[in-house]
Amino acid sequence: MPQLIPLLKDSDAGVRSSAADVLGSIGAEAKTAVPQLIPLLQDSDANVRSSTASALGIIGAKAKTAVPQLILLLKDSDANVRSTTAYALGRIGAESKAAVPQLIPVRSTTAYALGRIGAESKAAVPQLIPLLKDSDLTVRYGAASALGSIGAESKTAVSQLIPLLKDSDSNVRSSTADALVNIALSLQEKAKMLTSQELNQAVSNLESALKIVAEPKADFSRSTIANLRVYLNVLKAEQNAKLFKLIGQNQWVTAAIIYLIFFPSLWFAILRLRPLWLLRINDALKPYEFKLPETLGGAPVRIRDLTFFSFFLYRPRVLDAWVWAHIKTVREQFFQNPTVKSRATYIPVAFELDDKKVPQLRGEDLQSIFTKKRFCLLIWGEGGIGKTSIACQIADRAMAADKTKRLCKHLMIPILIEELESEFLAAKHPFLEAISGQLKSISNHPTPIDRELLQHLLQQRRILVITDHFSEMAEATQKEINPNSPDFPVNALVVTSRLDSTMRNVPKTTIHPLRIEGSELSAFMEKYLDKLGKLNLFNGSQFHYVCGDLAKLLEEIRIQGRSTTVLFAKLYADVLIAKMEGVKDQYLPQNIPDLMLEYLKQLNRDVAEHKLTNRTVYEDAQLLAWECLKLTYRPASTKIKDAINVLSVLNSQNAEQRLNYLEEKLHLIQTNLPSQENIRFVLDPVAEYLAGLHLVDIYGEDESKWRDFLIDADFQNSPEAIKGFMLAVRDCYLAKIPGAKDTDFLPKEIAARYNVSITVPPQPPQAVSPG
Repeated sequence: MPQLIPLLKDSDAGVRSSAADVLGSIGAEAKTAVPQLIPLLQDSDANVRSSTASALGIIGAKAKTAVPQLILLLKDSDANVRSTTAYALGRIGAESKAAVPQLIPVRSTTAYALGRIGAESKAAVPQLIPLLKDSDLTVRYGAASALGSIGAESKTAVSQLIPLLKDSDSNVRSSTADALVNIALSLQEKAKMLTSQELNQAVSNLESALKIVAEPKADFSRSTIANLRVYLNVLKAEQNAKLFKLIGQNQWVTAAIIYLIFFPSLWFAILRLRPLWLLRINDALKPYEFKLPETLGGAPVRIRDLTFFSFFLYRPRVLDAWVWAHIKTVREQFFQNPTVKSRATYIPVAFELDDKKVPQLRGEDLQSIFTKKRFCLLIWGEGGIGKTSIACQIADRAMAADKTKRLCKHLMIPILIEELESEFLAAKHPFLEAISGQLKSISNHPTPIDRELLQHLLQQRRILVITDHFSEMAEATQKEINPNSPDFPVNALVVTSRLDSTMRNVPKTTIHPLRIEGSELSAFMEKYLDKLGKLNLFNGSQFHYVCGDLAKLLEEIRIQGRSTTVLFAKLYADVLIAKMEGVKDQYLPQNIPDLMLEYLKQLNRDVAEHKLTNRTVYEDAQLLAWECLKLTYRPASTKIKDAINVLSVLNSQNAEQRLNYLEEKLHLIQTNLPSQENIRFVLDPVAEYLAGLHLVDIYGEDESKWRDFLIDADFQNSPEAIKGFMLAVRDCYLAKIPGAKDTDFLPKEIAARYNVSITVPPQPPQAVSPG
């Protein structure tokens, strides 16, 4: 080596360069030559400068005195010199920390140097991170390796290193895995100096990395996986130690945190996994309530509030789970309701939705209404026009299992309220009590529904309340159904009424079924017969002929300004079917009262055993209809015991059995749920015409009795609400009194009261033979 040192000053640049290379090959043992090598860093020949820098780098840390001169060469004009210098500084290691600022911004050639310098290169970490996404795999490889060498100070780069574990190049993947292991080792050694936040972040990131390297399909060595797992476990142990230390130092604060976290977390987990359990827990916690001492105000304290339970109890997820648990039973019970069952065959009709004509009921037309937080939908029109049928269709859609057919995102349980019975009117909240009773009945719930649960189901529109026959209800009942009342519990309300003035001051959407015009009658009949599978009974000419007969029969209704209702068309079609199927005693009715009697005859014909005579059915049904209408002149309920008493006056034998016959065999009447103390007619217009026929039977042409009848009618609160019945009485008089004329006292008086102008007398239809 002594012979080489003089050669460093040789005039030949090649000799100087070779001498430096030879000294570099000696390695650390050439440390005594460092002072003589340093001047050559300023040699005029680039090869000499490059060889000298390389030699100093190989000598390593012993050449630390050359660092200041090497730093200057980082700005050398020769790219090879700059690159060699960077590598040299890297090989000198941590003693080159002064060079870090000059090694930034990082280039691929300086990444190696920064890595060899180690933790002292921490300032370069932000510049190394972007290189992890470089398109050049050698740059990605070098950046990952450098970050690993820097160690714990590269902890902020861990999350950016993780994606490189799936790099397309195996060398980059391997370098990244080694880097993460090195960082984890360094973090483990400095774990006690890390803040809780730094420790938590490190554990989270390294867990994600371990999950990738431990995958069966991954190509990482077992030692890499094992080392990473060991270092991660050490960090986790320190994480737990810090937590326990914090708990020990702050016991009261810790207890408060556990209290604030434990209960909400517990209830939230139950809410997500078993929402119905919350209702059971609520029942269990209810008894645990107490009052504060009077000195502290005496306020009631509930365990449910102290444990934050109340906040989770009636969340939408809980209510939806309750509805879902009962919806199958609700569907079955709802469609077994006589009111709903009698309207099972539904034929769409045109209607006005807030004065906009809609050809038929579609879910999309109503979805904007049902998504409101509170709504009232009024379906109005005269009796038999199809109001209740539309309400039933809405209820069906509210329960639809297919989400695309529902009226809103969640399921709804329909509750059909047809009357508020006396037992409910005596309660503090009659309407709520009636809903509770119906919900218990329709869901087959063994006990009354919890009042809090019921109120939340109503408030969050999980219950759709359908109030049927509103205009026919008693005034006391109507007052209880007032959405403008501040404590009105229902947020999803459908009301059917004969009056468009119903809910006058309530914000609402209205549906008004339109009358079936003459040109539409044929199409309606065709759809109805086809749905029943009976259209094949008629050939083309017969079908148009019977439609013409129906139009003539309904002409009187049209002249009175009333609608050709869906009900009348359906009843006539049913009579036609019986006629075409060859029933011997079936006659086509010549007017609406006869149509009602033929309807009763048809119902009675289908009874298989213990059949009553048609005459008995007529008399009982007519008398019972008047019993249901006589107080208000509107179809309403009557008590079962009163109905039996009335039938007993007519015929004392088997009055109760005859009443049951009308309900169970003919399905003409139904028992009101849930009290089962009252009955009412399933179809209001049928009740009105049967009551009218009864009055004509007992009053005949006695003008004095009809005067009393009209005086009572004038005292009714709503003339429009009783219009259907009054016109039915008029029709019955003209049909059943021999020689009756429009100018007779009763027809004339009723026509005057309701502005009915008679221009054409009704024409009797011709009989249709089954051929």
